[in-house]
Amino acid sequence: MGGHVALAAGALLLAGTAIVPASAAESLAAPEAATASGFKLTVDQHTIDGEVGSVIAPPGDTLQVAATAIPSQAPLALHAGPGLNTRAMGARHWRVDVGHTPGVHALVARDHATGARQPVNVFVPQSFDPSQRQIDGYRIGQYELTPRHGNPIYDPPTALLRIDQGNVDARLSPDFTIGQFLCHQQPQQWPKFALVRPALVAKLETILDALREKGIEADTLAVMSGYRTPQYNAAIGNTTVYSRHLYGGAADIYVDTNHDDEMDDLDGNGRIDIGDAKWLAQLVETVDATHPRFAGGLSAYPANAEHGPFVHVDVRGTAVRW
Repeated sequence: MGGHVALAAGALLLAGTAIVPASAAESLAAPEAATASGFKLTVDQHTIDGEVGSVIAPPGDTLQVAATAIPSQAPLALHAGPGLNTRAMGARHWRVDVGHTPGVHALVARDHATGARQPVNVFVPQSFDPSQRQIDGYRIGQYELTPRHGNPIYDPPTALLRIDQGNVDARLSPDFTIGQFLCHQQPQQWPKFALVRPALVAKLETILDALREKGIEADTLAVMSGYRTPQYNAAIGNTTVYSRHLYGGAADIYVDTNHDDEMDDLDGNGRIDIGDAKWLAQLVETVDATHPRFAGGLSAYPANAEHGPFVHVDVRGTAVRW
């Protein structure tokens, strides 16, 4: 998880002169709390112009933040939450020094003349020794220490996102929270830890856009399984020790506009079955074809006694179908 990345809705970015503290509520900015900014915020030259964006920044990192396309002549304010030290470098340009406290920290740019604001959640991961089997009481299990075929996307992680009860609803993007990707283990254990590839979230946002273009007004995609620890992956009987779920690059998803915890009848045949998963998989095929940077694994799965039909997607970099 070296370097930092930014996310905006539907785009892969990997994810303005007063300086005042951000409120605790702003650190978990939700789309409904944001105002159409009318300006664009860039983080290290990557543009964030959705309702809320996110950045994954290693402890001690420095972010260059700037505002552009500003309709108002009034100065912008950059509100910085605890864990971030911000210094103005110009009228609409700031340097943000990331502290060493793992968690989610807030940046909010606000135009006080119009009330427009652009929130950014800065996720600071916690160092992790992949030879260890747990971190702060959260069971991880054993990662393979040698990457598969020498491919660096299978390097064992050296940092994990720390999730506390107070930031489980923090937005990674306008339509997805970090909590949607947590592993289904140790429900009473806090903190929890996870990996989420910004490219995966950007792909899911693009799939959501494609659904909306077809008239399906989903507010998000249901993530049945996102990040899995090696311990949990083995416990559910998965023998694939290099599953992309372990590296934060895969999600098992379905469309659930009526919030009944089951796939919608996407193919319109009056039943919830594998046909709906295949319909969604075909939509993902069009997304991959249009956006080659999202290439990855894809498969439609039928319902069983444990769950309804769903689709596996990932961002491994090459197209794989099964």
